[in-house]
Amino acid sequence: MPKKILFTDMDGTLLNSQKQISPQMHALVGRMIENGAGFVLSSGRTISSILKSAQQNGLLFPDTLIIAANGNMVYDCSQNKPLVEKRVPLDMAREIVQMAYHLGLHIQSYDDTRVICQKSCPEMDYYLKATGMKPRYEEDIIAAYEKGPVKLLSIDLCDQTRLNQLRAQVLERFGDTLTAIYSCNEYLEIFDKTAGKGSAVAFVCDHLQIPISESVAAGDAENDISMLEAAGAAVAMANASPAVKACADFITQKDNDHDGLAEAIEYYFF
Repeated sequence: MPKKILFTDMDGTLLNSQKQISPQMHALVGRMIENGAGFVLSSGRTISSILKSAQQNGLLFPDTLIIAANGNMVYDCSQNKPLVEKRVPLDMAREIVQMAYHLGLHIQSYDDTRVICQKSCPEMDYYLKATGMKPRYEEDIIAAYEKGPVKLLSIDLCDQTRLNQLRAQVLERFGDTLTAIYSCNEYLEIFDKTAGKGSAVAFVCDHLQIPISESVAAGDAENDISMLEAAGAAVAMANASPAVKACADFITQKDNDHDGLAEAIEYYFF
């Protein structure tokens, strides 16, 4: 079992703006793992999107675990199956979709490999380009589910005004069960309140029998804060939001386009 472990966000942290890892960063992560450290990819993305990106970037190292959909899933790559899976209840999901539509917002769910929304639109095109996922168009984006989606994602490319309204409505109506947080300025993520990247960090450390004090978490956005708060050491990227930097033990000097995460890896693991 590893004695120390790195939980890293992907977009804005490990990956650059082109959604790629530099050769230098890849080599450093590989050396860290060879030295006995654990390595966990953590993202708001769905598991199919993370796996595709991880394969393209050569990040599926032996025994890699993945925290997907903001902690709603913990996935074991060696067994090709989830260890944890949480979902938005169907009745709540349907109501939230209608809230979004009433505000004129795009909202989407997911099947195993595709993004589900009502129709093609600029928000969907933006998301597909960013993630490389494929679309599935359905009038009822919840109809395919028996147990509910792992998360819902609402997108506004202009400003956060309507997203903030949706967030307030969701929290007022379902705040005892669900949470709604930003993974970037354009994306409002809605999911199980007991999930979150922080809960997933605690689960993984317990699963691998690693003291949580020996964990390091790195991120840049609001959905990373619970992960940083849960870990033994918290790393904020130079490009992170002020709220993320406020809870960090270590702030990189360089951003994700200049391998800023390497500074933290060198500091904590070598």
